[in-house]
Amino acid sequence: MIRHKVLACLVLLLTAATACSSASGQNEDGSPAEVHITIGTGLPYAPLTVIRQNRVLETAFPKTEIVWDEGVSGGAATRDGILSGKVQVGVTGIAPFLVGVDKGVPWKVLGSMGQIGISLVSRDPNIRTLADLNASGRPISVPSPDSGQAMALKSLAQSKLGDVKAFDDQLSPMPHPDAYQALLTGTTGAAFITPPFQYQLLADPEAHEIATAADAFGSITYSAIVMSDKFHDDNPVFAETLFTALSDSLRILREDPEAAAEVLSSADAGRQSAASYAEWLQLPQNHWDVTPRGFVAHAEFMKTVGLTKSVPSTEQMMFPSVSGAGQ
Repeated sequence: MIRHKVLACLVLLLTAATACSSASGQNEDGSPAEVHITIGTGLPYAPLTVIRQNRVLETAFPKTEIVWDEGVSGGAATRDGILSGKVQVGVTGIAPFLVGVDKGVPWKVLGSMGQIGISLVSRDPNIRTLADLNASGRPISVPSPDSGQAMALKSLAQSKLGDVKAFDDQLSPMPHPDAYQALLTGTTGAAFITPPFQYQLLADPEAHEIATAADAFGSITYSAIVMSDKFHDDNPVFAETLFTALSDSLRILREDPEAAAEVLSSADAGRQSAASYAEWLQLPQNHWDVTPRGFVAHAEFMKTVGLTKSVPSTEQMMFPSVSGAGQ
């Protein structure tokens, strides 16, 4: 409740913030003077990483200072960054995005960064099913209470256990690296965790998959590129260029995974090998598609359980680049 009140206040401040920034926000040629883009590492950010490593935006907009912001983590933080005017291009999962739309945040999806299979993993030999997990009472690591993983867990609790709130008291919000360590040390009972952490965990013979996000919502966008309505409308050439770059990078991931894997491994400072990235890019549960998927299903579920007030149309959620194809 407190966070929703804070979000409402930030929405009211958005107009003032963007008005202040717009006075000196354009170069003489009409390009934006500075653009902050949130980015992380690993497979979920693969399309944006390819764009960054190939300096696509820097080449297209030489007068624009492109700032790749690695200090903003998660959909809620991205949402707050866009509201404050500190972030122009963000990355968020479906659930935090829908919470923002429901609270009046004037932002939309430019395009999906792909559909990635997400697993609920445990190393506890006594936790093999959702019923086991619920009966154990052990903590369940998720990125945040309004993350896509948390929504999938709620949906699974409703469909498999008949109680949408069955896991509410077990949620333990933490970043993915912390969740990975917590599962290894046994301080958490299960983790709804993103690649590559889930792949590393499932390679451990003691680890096993309990369920997937696809069990709840089918094939869904893991994260999408978003921006405010104002920034999009004030900078149509930049928005169109970014969408084209996103589509091109997704095509590379689909059609030339080995080459893309080299780029990703280099950006990751070799922490993950190119061979590993190439394998992960081609897993059957991962689809590199710019079309947003799962937004309507999430919105309907979140409204049903009282997390949001309405189900927005695709036109309310997405810019014209993808609104005709979004789900």
